[in-house]
Amino acid sequence: MKKDTLLRLSLRTKTIIGVALIAAILFLILITTVFKLLNDLVNTSVERSAQTTTSLFVSTAKNAFLSYDLASLEADATEMLSNPNISYVRVLDNNKNVYVERGAPDVLNRPFKQDRNVMSAVDGIYDTAADITVGDTLFGHVEIGLDVDSINQSVTRVRTWTLTLAAIELALIALCSFLLGTYLMSQLKQLRAGARHLGVAVKDKNYRNISVRVRGKDELSELAEAFNQLVELLKDENVQRGRVENELKELNSLLEVKVEERTSLLNQKNSQLEKANRDLKEAQVQLLQAEKMASVGQLAAGVAHEINNPIGFVNSNMHTLNEYILTYQIIFSQLNDMLSNDTGANQDNAIKQLRDLMQQQDIEFVNTDITELITESKEGLMRVAEIVKGLKLFSRVDSDEMQSYNLNDCVRTTLAMVNNQLKYICSVETHLGSIPHTLMNMGKISQVITNLLINAGQAIESTGKHGTITITTCVIDGNIELQIKDTGCGIQTSHLDKLFNPFFTTKPEGQGTGLGLSISFGIAQEHGGTLHASSKEGEGSCFTLSLPINNPLDTNAEDAFQEDIL
Repeated sequence: MKKDTLLRLSLRTKTIIGVALIAAILFLILITTVFKLLNDLVNTSVERSAQTTTSLFVSTAKNAFLSYDLASLEADATEMLSNPNISYVRVLDNNKNVYVERGAPDVLNRPFKQDRNVMSAVDGIYDTAADITVGDTLFGHVEIGLDVDSINQSVTRVRTWTLTLAAIELALIALCSFLLGTYLMSQLKQLRAGARHLGVAVKDKNYRNISVRVRGKDELSELAEAFNQLVELLKDENVQRGRVENELKELNSLLEVKVEERTSLLNQKNSQLEKANRDLKEAQVQLLQAEKMASVGQLAAGVAHEINNPIGFVNSNMHTLNEYILTYQIIFSQLNDMLSNDTGANQDNAIKQLRDLMQQQDIEFVNTDITELITESKEGLMRVAEIVKGLKLFSRVDSDEMQSYNLNDCVRTTLAMVNNQLKYICSVETHLGSIPHTLMNMGKISQVITNLLINAGQAIESTGKHGTITITTCVIDGNIELQIKDTGCGIQTSHLDKLFNPFFTTKPEGQGTGLGLSISFGIAQEHGGTLHASSKEGEGSCFTLSLPINNPLDTNAEDAFQEDIL
């Protein structure tokens, strides 16, 4: 029965009911969404502000708290209360003993209960807390209250206004639907009568006196005008067809001209794009070199120390050799005197003096020590040459030239440069397997290894303990893999996805550019490989560089691998 009643309703009534119902549903969805987004936005803003405020106060007051400097603590708390959004500040130790508290008495006398969101702060104060820790040791707590009463009032006003506006708009939509339905039906009735006359006219081929009256300038009026023109269009069909064909030919001609113009414009854009790509590549090379120079700067002191050690003992050996040369000069002078004497008595006397001099100078020891001094000096100078060679290879501007190298050689060269920076904070263990040569840019790969080793050393240094870096190379599934594992502080899980993003860094401001890992990731991709990280916070991290062996440009990779195994 209800279904039949609904079918009998006029189009106007159906239009009013349908529009009003759709509007009501949309407004309900909109209001619900707005309220939820508003709550989420307020909660997120307040929680973020609370976390920032407590972290800032903890970092400011930690030293004063640990040194029991109550005057500084009170000054810090008073300065925090200068923010009108902060109601109170309290500092306590592990036994809940209050060191300092500032704020209104009625607020401080309230029992502290940490709020999780703004809606739970029914008293208008958002209570939050943070721990004062050094390493893993907890020393105290900081409790701060944020005034959110004004925020709650603003949210309530927004909700009230939203509901009021929604109700007003629903009423207006219902009224407009009624007027629209009335207007549409008046026009549609006229068009329906005209359509019936047109059906008769098509059969009779008589299109006279079947036009409808046009009222207004809206879409229905245009429909009425189109209906009136339909008769004329039927009469002039052949004429219109010819005209359309001519217009189509003209359009084709214009289209060809436009295609040529667009082709020319596309060529220009391609040239501009190629220039932009070249500029971008140059910028990438400059950025890589800048990061490499930053790494060289970090290694400069260590490399200087590594060079000074062999230079120092070579210099000492030179002084000793100089004394030995003076000894030999004296002996040669005695030999010359002995040879220049003609008489046997003088020669015997000269031989005796020479024998005494050789015993006095311990010539046997001098002869043995000279060989050792020269050997040590040669080794020291070769060590300096290797360090300088590695530093020049590392610091040069990289080209796109790829050559066949062994990754183990890159590891050894890089360790020689960074060894002095690592040896005081950690031990380095190497497990270099039998791996083949592969096509690579040695300078860029050395940059990657340097970045990973320096980061590992800094992660270990931040723990304050002597740690271990383990370097492993092996062949897995047709790829050469280099793993650098440390026992440092680890990486937060939330940071792993952003680790290789440009300019992302977890280091304090001024201590990191955030480009090292991003550039290393790009270098790995340039070589057709990958670079990824795994970590457990507090236990350490592991970075894995994977490079393909079967590079189509490296035709001797497999032969080199067989030679390395043999």
